[in-house]
Parts: sequence; structure tokens; C-alpha cells
Amino acid sequence: MNVLASDFDNTLFFKNSERFKESDIKRIKEFQKDGHLFGICSGRPFSGLLRPMKGILKPDFFIVSTGGAILDKDYHLLYGKTVPFDIAHEIYLTYQKETELIVQTLSQDKFYCTNIKEDGERTKIHSVLDMKDEDIYSISLIESTVERATQITLEINQKYQEVEAFQNVDSIDIVAKGCSKGEAIIKLKEIFHFEQIAGIGDSYNDLPMLDVVDTSFTFLSSPQSIQDHADYIVEDIEEAINILCQKGNKEE
Repeated sequence: MNVLASDFDNTLFFKNSERFKESDIKRIKEFQKDGHLFGICSGRPFSGLLRPMKGILKPDFFIVSTGGAILDKDYHLLYGKTVPFDIAHEIYLTYQKETELIVQTLSQDKFYCTNIKEDGERTKIHSVLDMKDEDIYSISLIESTVERATQITLEINQKYQEVEAFQNVDSIDIVAKGCSKGEAIIKLKEIFHFEQIAGIGDSYNDLPMLDVVDTSFTFLSSPQSIQDHADYIVEDIEEAINILCQKGNKEE
């Protein structure tokens, strides 16, 4: 059995066009039908994955909030580690004037943002104080620049011992210390007793995942520093699955 963990944005789902590649979805469903497992490993909140995939794809597992939580295909929490509220509040106060804040819980239908208009998925909050009674699995600072996101990530990691920040292009995802996409992959293997797992991603917060999986994939469009950590450079998920299956057949 092959297992593939996939990043979401600009790997499976392309934000500029708000769509999936039909060829990827078709190949993933064939992969699952053949007895293999396909899951998501994303910096998004849980609700931010469920809505766009509804009626299109049903993953076999979810790693959400940059490794802050792991859920099975039926949405049961298997592992989770929350961000200390006082740290989340302090980070918000430090950067509120220059970025928008997303607070990630395990809600299936909403996530919480500052400086936005409410819709069916996003709920506006005035500050992190509005979330003091919630379990926070990640906070994200978004709408920055790539250069400033690099700087903020470094500042947070130098200042705080309780949390860890990961750059995601022009955004910053912040989770409890010890959480990352890579640590979640290790935990996932332990929970399900997977012998091997492959991973595919395109951005800096995918590096911990690419470094711990048994077979790693990224894209020609990914930064060179990401490509340097991958076993295979591919055009899309369809190609990655084809390589993974061919590799598995040869090993048998």
C-alpha cells in the first residue's frame, strides 16, 4: 500500500483560479480505489479544506494547521497541540497593524479573521481576545510580502520558546513548539503504523515534511531551495502518483 500526503494550496488547489486540476483529482480517486491512501498536509484550518473539497474529494486523513492537529477521514481528532493563548495574543499585538490575523480552531465550517468582511466561512474577530475560550491550533499572519514574512518568521522564532513560526510564501504560520508538517508526518506513521509515506509540497513550510517522508516530490515552479529537498521534480500530483506506483511495483 502506498500513502501520499499532499500540501493543499498551489499543490492540489490553485488559489489564483480557485480550482483543482481535473487530471489530479481523477488520478487520486484511482489511487484510492486501488487501495492506497491519499491525505492532506496543510497550513490551512480544517474548515478551509473541507469547503473547497466538498463533493470533489474525500481524503483518508488530514494534517491541518501546519501540524497542529491530525484527524482521520471521519474528522475524529487523533492528535493535537494548541498554541498558548498569551503568546498568540502577544504576537497579535505586535503585528496587528501590518498583517491580517487568522485564528485556526477545529471548527468544520468557519475560521476567524481580523480586518475582513464576514461570509459563510470567515468570522470576523476584533482581536485574539475574542478567542480566549477556544482551543487554538495555529495562528497565521497573512497579506505581508515575501521579504517581510521572512523577517517576521525569524523574529518570532528568536523571541519565543513556546511556539514555532513557518514561512508560507508571504504569510507566517505559527504553531506550538514541536509541531510542524514533518513532526505530524512522523506522528501519523506511528498512529496508523505506516511503513512508508510519500509527500508532495511547494513551499517553505513543506520542508519539514519533505525532509522526513520516504519519497518526496515538488514542482519545477517551486523555489530552488525547495527543489533541493525533493527526490523528484514533477509537473503535478498525477505524475507524482504515477512515479510512486511504479516505484512500488519495482520494489515488489
